[in-house]
Amino acid sequence: MKNTYWLFFLFVGFISIQPIIDMLTTYMVLNMDSGLSIGVVIRFLYMIFAGVLLLVFAKQSKWARYSIIYLIVFALFLGLNIYLNHQWKDPYYIGQEIKFFNKVVYMNVTLLGMIVMFSHYRSSLDVKRILSKNLLTASLIISIVFIGTMLTGTALESYQYNKIGFKGWFYAANELGATIAILLPLTLLLALDKVRSFSKAYYWIPFILLAVSSIMLGTKVGLGAVILSLVVATVVLFAKLFTNKRSLIKANLVISILLLIVTGATTPISPAYKNTYTHIDMLEAKKEKTKQEKPEKKEKPAKKKKQKESNLDDKDIQNLILSSREQFLAHHKEEYAKAPIARKMIGMGFSGDYTKQLPPKMIEMDFYDLFFSLGIIGFLLWVLPLLVVGLTVLVRLFKDPSQLLDESFMMYSTAIVLALGIAFVAGHVFTAPAVTIYFAAAAAYLFVIHFKQRQA
Repeated sequence: MKNTYWLFFLFVGFISIQPIIDMLTTYMVLNMDSGLSIGVVIRFLYMIFAGVLLLVFAKQSKWARYSIIYLIVFALFLGLNIYLNHQWKDPYYIGQEIKFFNKVVYMNVTLLGMIVMFSHYRSSLDVKRILSKNLLTASLIISIVFIGTMLTGTALESYQYNKIGFKGWFYAANELGATIAILLPLTLLLALDKVRSFSKAYYWIPFILLAVSSIMLGTKVGLGAVILSLVVATVVLFAKLFTNKRSLIKANLVISILLLIVTGATTPISPAYKNTYTHIDMLEAKKEKTKQEKPEKKEKPAKKKKQKESNLDDKDIQNLILSSREQFLAHHKEEYAKAPIARKMIGMGFSGDYTKQLPPKMIEMDFYDLFFSLGIIGFLLWVLPLLVVGLTVLVRLFKDPSQLLDESFMMYSTAIVLALGIAFVAGHVFTAPAVTIYFAAAAAYLFVIHFKQRQA
């Protein structure tokens, strides 16, 4: 197909305006009484655009043809899920159910669309450079807005009470944290690619700005993503000291070590660190209140002294890590265990069984939410593209272990590992289109572009 480059630039360029869409969504949510935000509408149209592109390239791309067949099968399954749960659940909020499944399928459509587009244009365009440019643009918009709003005192707070943190002009702190976590290693890659001496150390600025934003968000995810990105970069650079590229990486190694030291030194005064101890204090206060409510008044002083010396138990540690998600997980597990085999296979729909008194509530741990909502069959269908991409990349890595010393491979892999980890523990990755698109871009790059470039 001739003269279709605009399709590629439009498709990939959408990545760079994600933060703008998120800020417009924030404005609508806070100032307008509407159940449908501009973000939902625009991202739904983008997903339709991706689907149309699969049809456009179906004659030339077997991946496009396979993707269309897969998406038709998945769509039929979702239709079956909606139909059967409409019979099983009372009440059944069909609008919320369809909205949820629209989010669920977003990863599959965007990932497959990017695989097809990257495959088609990799021989005629510098896909890596174009993708990196759009990812960097999104990163800079987020960090500049974030830091700018903090300096002007207009930043929204991440938490409503007790804990501290800021989220700029973005509405959802969890989604923003997941987005920044994925972008951090990809932004750091710019410095690793560009810096060959200390005179070009300014290429580290975008990463530093984004790292500051991530830390000031106040979440454990944000702080952890900064540390992990720097640790991976440092380990790779240190390993390359023993190769013939030693002279090219000294500046980056020194800078990454310095940033790790600064991050470690400032961690005790970071919002995430303080929030962790605030959470611990809340748990200990709750345990102390429970003890005070017991009738044994004579033993109270001894118990109080013992509690100060004791550590948190396993349940408290779990609560500290999962932020009460374990309670919703236990509820959904119990519901699923009681469900008939048909519902176990087809899924229990959005948020399982809900009532007018107990409205829909997700676990906010993506893999559990998806499994319970889609059932065994649906979850296997949903995860199929991820398995194909993941296994293919692992096989290629096994054949060429030298990838472990390749900065590009390691940073994109770190982004994917962070996304998967956050999805498992904190959610808001595969059920949040605002985050999913970054994951899809990173996965499609590793699957389509990275190894082909090395072969070339």
